[in-house]
Amino acid sequence: MGSRPLRVLHFGKFHPRYFGGIETHVKGLTEGQAAAGLDVTNLVYDRDAVGNGPSEERVNDVRLVAVPCRGTLASLALAPSLPAVTRRLSAQAPFDVVHAHFPDPFAFACLPLAKGAARVASWHSDIVRQRWFGALYGAAARTLFDPLAAVAGATTSHLASPQIESFRPRLRRVVPYGVDVARFSATPETTARAARLHEQAGARPIVFAVGRHVYYKGFDVLIDAMRSVDAVLLLGGHGPLTSELEARAAAAGSGDRVRFVGRIEEADLPAYYHACAVFCLPSLATSEAFGLVQVEAMACARPIVNCRLNNAVNEVAPDGVCAVTVAPGDPAALATALSALLARPDRAASLGEQGRARVERCYSMRAMVDASLTMYAQVLA
Repeated sequence: MGSRPLRVLHFGKFHPRYFGGIETHVKGLTEGQAAAGLDVTNLVYDRDAVGNGPSEERVNDVRLVAVPCRGTLASLALAPSLPAVTRRLSAQAPFDVVHAHFPDPFAFACLPLAKGAARVASWHSDIVRQRWFGALYGAAARTLFDPLAAVAGATTSHLASPQIESFRPRLRRVVPYGVDVARFSATPETTARAARLHEQAGARPIVFAVGRHVYYKGFDVLIDAMRSVDAVLLLGGHGPLTSELEARAAAAGSGDRVRFVGRIEEADLPAYYHACAVFCLPSLATSEAFGLVQVEAMACARPIVNCRLNNAVNEVAPDGVCAVTVAPGDPAALATALSALLARPDRAASLGEQGRARVERCYSMRAMVDASLTMYAQVLA
């Protein structure tokens, strides 16, 4: 390769404008790799595309190429132009590494189209809800795809997935999810914005939760729990279940305690974390395989209430260290944990400080980028 920068193509799932943990992770990873001197392209799906052709822009030194997405089938993005665009990009300037982000079967099928590149994947989550599809895809992977050079997992829990076996990776490496800790510091602007959120909440303590409004996030359980919690829930994000969740809050009589704040701009997100007394991740299925928002809340020294999923969610924010963990799908248990932390600010502060130290030690942006570059060097060697 001489002195030219390493060329990497990421199949980054949906456009970064869509709110999702994988999309947030890929944005941070690609921008961190570009800052380290790599030539990075992020190939994504765009649900709001106009026309049939791809769009292209450069964002923080990352070449962002978006192909139109015409919907989903069993959570599989329908983007007919992805194979042709992959071939074209590879022909323009051959890539050294192509990096997929699972679950995204269509992107995995396009990996071989980037001729000559080492194929790696980040394993973000198993296929959980569509088990029949996961089994079918695994069988296809064993018979139709060459082995992957490497699979990266954010934790050891990710790498223990039996679904990985179908792709016969030569290497398995931990590449942690990372956040820019400085971005979540309590700047004067962040503090002022957090104070305004407190005023809007009527000076009552704030419970904050954010994410796509989909079944496994458990926001319906959290809304039910808020009936017996003396606080205001600020629920960020949107998705296919938004209308259903709004109706549930109204029917449960939680309208004054649950406020839907919609999609939160990236610049405003730290203020929401700093405004809250407790951050809640009520996810109830292992489709929630990490919970990057936990790390962001921990970077702001906020205590976590999460659910016992026995996966990386609990490895990242362990019970009694920086979180209080309850059984999934149990509104009463969730309410009890939230109320107990609200009643014990000293306990909440201790968990928050331990969480921040844990992020700085294990989940920084530098740790993530360095681990990814080490993995690339190993597969290219």
